[in-house]
Amino acid sequence: MNSAQLDQAFHLIDANRNGYVTLTEITSALEDRQIPLDANSLDTAFRELDRDGDGRLTKAEFSGFQMEPYKSSVGTTLAKLLA
Repeated sequence: MNSAQLDQAFHLIDANRNGYVTLTEITSALEDRQIPLDANSLDTAFRELDRDGDGRLTKAEFSGFQMEPYKSSVGTTLAKLLA
């Protein structure tokens, strides 16, 4: 997933347009599109990328999904949102 695709995914997931995405928003976006997800991997990655521990990811934090080890797991799943 490149940075432009990641931006698209972020805006797609940020349903309430508050500039943040929560784990619930990510999960809902994937489930709504019937994209299988590994909830444990997503939860672990989310918590690791949530640098300030506020339960939501800024666009900068969300961009971490394009880096390993997240790119090959969660990043691949998020890319399916754009298909």
